[in-house]
Formats: sequence, C-alpha cells, structure tokens
Amino acid sequence: MIPPSFDYYSPSSFSEAVKLLAELGEDARLIAGGQSLLPMLKLRLIRPKAIIDLFKVKGLSHIREKGRYLQIGSLTTERSIERSPLIRKGCPVLSEAASHIGDIHIRNLGTVGGSLCHADPSADLAPTLLALGATFTVKSIKGSRVIDSRDFFAGPYMTHLSSNEILSQIQVPKFNRDTSGAYVKLMRKAGDFAIIGAAVVLHLDQRGECQQCSIALCGAAPWPVLSERGSQVLLGSRLTDVEIARASELAKNDADPISDIHASAEYRREMIPVIVSRALRQAKERLGGGA
Repeated sequence: MIPPSFDYYSPSSFSEAVKLLAELGEDARLIAGGQSLLPMLKLRLIRPKAIIDLFKVKGLSHIREKGRYLQIGSLTTERSIERSPLIRKGCPVLSEAASHIGDIHIRNLGTVGGSLCHADPSADLAPTLLALGATFTVKSIKGSRVIDSRDFFAGPYMTHLSSNEILSQIQVPKFNRDTSGAYVKLMRKAGDFAIIGAAVVLHLDQRGECQQCSIALCGAAPWPVLSERGSQVLLGSRLTDVEIARASELAKNDADPISDIHASAEYRREMIPVIVSRALRQAKERLGGGA
C-alpha cells in the first residue's frame, strides 16, 4: 500500500530536531531506521501530518564506556549492538537479545531508540534493558531528564515520552565477573517477534548463592514486565532445580498475556515457566554454577 501524504523534514542537528518537534507537536512522528514506522504508514495505521527524519542528526549513534556503564546512542543500529566488542564484553546479554531481532537486513537498519519508542510488547531489547536496570536520557527544548526503564513503557505501543521529547541515549551497567545473563525466546520461526521472551540477569557470590536477580518478560503483558516475585524467591538461593522451577512458576503471576493471531493468552501463560526456566539455567551455567 501507499502511505498517506505528509510533510518531510530532515534536520542535521539535535537542537534543530527538538525545535521542529516542539513546533509540529503531536502532528509529527520521528523516523530513525524506519523498520517500525514505515510498515505502519503503508498500512495507514497512523496518518501523521509530518515526518522528522533523524538519520542526519549527529551524535546519536555511539557505543562507549563511562566508568561502570555503557552508553548507547538512540540511533545505534541493532546490528551494531549485536556485534559491538564493548557490549559483548561488558553486557553480553544485550548482544544476545539483539541477535534475535528479525533478520540481518532489519538489524542493519533498525535502531535501539526506534525499537524502544515503538514499544511493541513482544520486542526483544525492551525486556533485556529492563532486566539490566537501564536508564534512558530524553531531551526536548526545555532540557533533558532521565527515565528509569521501569517507568518508560505505558502500554502497547505507548511510552511516557511527551510529544516534544526525543530519546537520545541508553545507559546500562556493565557486568562484573560474578554477573551473568541470558535471553531466551519462544517464536514460531526465526526472526519473528516473541510469543514469550525472558531476559535474566544474575549475580552470584563466591559460594554460588544468588545476591541479585532480575527476570523480565516480553509477550507476557501489554508492555515489558519485571517478575518481582520470581526474582525475589531466588535471593539467597543456590539456584537448584527446585528453586528455579518455583521462581519460573511465580513468574506467571506477574504476567497478563493477551490472545492474538499468534498465540492464545492461555498458551502464553503456560509457556512462561518453560522459557524463564531455560533463561535461568543458561545464566547460571555461564557462571559455572557460581563456582
């Protein structure tokens, strides 16, 4: 299908982009890699009066270290996240999650900021960043603010960004030697969105006991969710089979799945323990069981 007509803007600087967005307001949409917006335009699911293309804006595509954190520009492609030596060393679960997105052509164009702001409940990066405790820096003509990943998503395809704000950077804590993670995804075929996805981040002490645990889900609710009950029950444990099974079952209680053409809510709910269990086991194995 042919998208509806719109005015097109291509700012060359971030200040120009936020100024345009402030002037055009809710009538405008931002485009980064276009892997989410263009299909919606072609299907006429949205009809913006203006499109602001961020492709030429400098300073929004980077991956760098700053102390105990990695900073990722919002226009950084998913392929760059998948292949970055800094991310593979400092936060490998994020590279793992990026490798599950679509195919290589999509990852070469799709951006981390575009994926997060599109806020598809079944997207791969969102639960991983949620489990990592990432923070998002957003800017407007009024200044900048930092949003915790737990407060970013407002619903399916909805965020807590205001109409004049642009996501500029994501910051994630780096792993230390006692931290591990895993992302496991149930899908119909390679490259699909998740029917259920689980991101896990673990920190074990030298005795192999769990000191920190985060379990985040996608495809399990109208937005990415943390399983507080599943995470809490593992604290102080050695992640035995029984304890992993219990945490995986509790994760169902933090979910609110929907039915769609891909899977029923009942099927999604029953698959949550399976996928969470696999993710927990993988994360544990990558630490050698805490030895």
